[in-house]
Amino acid sequence: MSRLPTVERPLRPMLGVMRPEVWAFPATGATWSILSRAPLPRRARRSVMALVEGFEGVWSRFRADSLISRAADGRLGSGPIRLELPEGSGAMLDLYDRLHVATGGRIDPLVGADLVALGYDPACTFTVHAGSMTGPGPRARGRWGALARHEGDALILDRPALVDVGAIGKGFLADLVGALLLESGVEDFVIDASGDVLVHADGPVRIGLEDPAVSTDGADSARAVGVVEIARGAVAGSGISRRAWGDGLHHILDGLTGRPSARVTAAWAIAETCALADGLSTALFLTAPGELAASGLRFECAILSADGSAEVSRGLPGSLFTA
Repeated sequence: MSRLPTVERPLRPMLGVMRPEVWAFPATGATWSILSRAPLPRRARRSVMALVEGFEGVWSRFRADSLISRAADGRLGSGPIRLELPEGSGAMLDLYDRLHVATGGRIDPLVGADLVALGYDPACTFTVHAGSMTGPGPRARGRWGALARHEGDALILDRPALVDVGAIGKGFLADLVGALLLESGVEDFVIDASGDVLVHADGPVRIGLEDPAVSTDGADSARAVGVVEIARGAVAGSGISRRAWGDGLHHILDGLTGRPSARVTAAWAIAETCALADGLSTALFLTAPGELAASGLRFECAILSADGSAEVSRGLPGSLFTA
């Protein structure tokens, strides 16, 4: 299983008096963990790992054998290319459509080509291609909705193109894992998908918001800059201190320019599903929260800006700490 260079963990579940069982496992190039009141049944664990493997076999751009990798390098033809995706995949693509429109095109799954050009390639070389910071960017690789579109669970590419679902995919997979646990009879759990947290508990769970200025790969040494509490729903966070490899180079790109966003340093979103929270935590780097809310998206959020200011939505179930 391919590994990403760092693990983004701007969230930390703290279950208080609940003494949870913890099962950790590799997924999406990071370490996930599921906290539950009792050990997960062996059958449920096997089902989770099969789900993860199936998801990565379709969507991982770090695996040469994945469906999207084969579609990107021409192994599935020169186009049009029709990808028949697993049942339910259309829900994730629908959410990408909504965020693409809500952000004016700044959320775009076709930024995979830009990430590769900037050095965040499957081999993690971090070698910036010549001209990638000044070249044509989106005009060369095409845009979501034009080059790529979907019909239900089928994705159609006019020509080979690299699709990157990093803005939503991890949260969407966490939702799938949560649904699987419920089907297995597990009612109280927290899924910590390495920065995206899905909570289904009978009482509030406290989740720390990690300070992006001091975070390190040793997760236990990070300090929190805030806390939220939820019993049902999801919290997701994104920050530029993780998956960063040079001056101004990080994994959160503006789909209109193909360049890293510079306005925000960290953002957290609270929403009904982990997929939506995941997508919004990225969208908040690119679009003002009021504009996202005006599009009909429902969420709460906290944002740390590059100028040192902070913004918290009125209904946030928690707060950022103040000096």
